[in-house]
Amino acid sequence: MKFRLIAAVALSLACAAPAFAQVADLPPPGAGRAAYAPFEHLVGKTWRGTGTGPQAVQDVQRWEWAVGGHAVRVVHSVADGAYAGETLIFRDRDSGAYAFHYFTTGGFHTSGVMRPTGPGAFEAEETVHGLDGFTTLRSTMTMGPDGVHRARTFQQKDGQWVEQGGFDYREDPTAQVVLPPLGPRPAGIEAAASAGPLDLTRRVLRHVEEPGQDVAAYVLIRNGDPVADELISVSCACAERVELHRIDRSGPQPDMVSDPAWGVPGRGELAVRPGSPLHFMLIGYDPTTARDGRVPLTLTFRTAGTLTADFALTDDSAAAWAAFD
Repeated sequence: MKFRLIAAVALSLACAAPAFAQVADLPPPGAGRAAYAPFEHLVGKTWRGTGTGPQAVQDVQRWEWAVGGHAVRVVHSVADGAYAGETLIFRDRDSGAYAFHYFTTGGFHTSGVMRPTGPGAFEAEETVHGLDGFTTLRSTMTMGPDGVHRARTFQQKDGQWVEQGGFDYREDPTAQVVLPPLGPRPAGIEAAASAGPLDLTRRVLRHVEEPGQDVAAYVLIRNGDPVADELISVSCACAERVELHRIDRSGPQPDMVSDPAWGVPGRGELAVRPGSPLHFMLIGYDPTTARDGRVPLTLTFRTAGTLTADFALTDDSAAAWAAFD
């Protein structure tokens, strides 16, 4: 289940998710809160989760009653509002299972079924609608004796259910769910951009207000073709010039190098990501050129050609990058 439960597609722990098992003596379906007894340890509380991936993304969930106690509502936000979603859980009268529907600020939604498997434990299976690369997901949720609510998500690959990450949640009454404001789209939501077999995602640019500064931008470029390509230039009307910067740490002191080109391997990716040695450096950036929180950059590849794509402004490049996970 995705309350946002898929933390980062980074782990490659191949293990089969256990088969669903229905717990005996569940309260019968019907009106009222008694039908939702398996959720009593969660409802009415706020939980702060830490992602299991290397970025340790933070997720805040608020569980509460909905429809006057005839359903359960979960509202959450990732990275202080970079991404958010809302889930409604409803007891199906015919099957006795807990049906849910998850709506997101990312423009996609999911639907599925949860089944309790023990005290404080659930398994869920859901179908993703409107998001490429995901079809059916499975999740496990377990409340440990230490009070930590552990959620893990699995995706089927090559006939096996492979763990894709998750969150460890601890109750935190001080935590707040921060919903993204209406208007400019947050960094985790972007229009598709491609040049031939190259797809460009996670396009983010550090927001500044003072003109004339040098500003870093980032992008993930995936190559669907077996033949390698090269990024040979980046330009923008918003800056005097754009350089392909690389931090060289081979000497006694780190040095900033301007490269003529970067390779995009066949069937591989070029990750120009926060914290890596690579970034686009917009020299003499003019923030007044931004529109709706975005700035267009033009990238030219040796084989795939040229495309222009919007880069989202963000105050925290690392958090904006992680919001796509």
